Amino acid sequence: MAVYLDFWDAIVLASAEMDPEHPALEEHAVGQALDLSQEGVQGVKDAGLGMEGEPVLRPEVISAEPPDDPRSVVIRDCKGAGDWKVVGEAEPRTDNVRVDARVNQDVFGWWVVEMQIWGPGTC
Repeated sequence: MAVYLDFWDAIVLASAEMDPEHPALEEHAVGQALDLSQEGVQGVKDAGLGMEGEPVLRPEVISAEPPDDPRSVVIRDCKGAGDWKVVGEAEPRTDNVRVDARVNQDVFGWWVVEMQIWGPGTC
């Protein structure tokens, strides 16, 4: 669970700095999850919309394999907006967004490897 939360911290930081190549992203994710986060931050940068604040995360473990010594964990989250918003806007644009993620462990540690972010009001 820690790598998932740390990855969101990295997304928030990269979004605030409008830096899709922020090294913190690569410290916590690989593959599809890394690509998705970089594309999202690139969208923020391309639109010239810096982000500020932090979302509210409520992740839960949905499954873990193998059960006795997990190496792959599926997480479901209901990401609340918190105070994470476009700089200069009074209110966040989205709230209660379902996030599904998979984190895997390899010889180097835990990584977010897959992530899907659903639309507003999906949880």
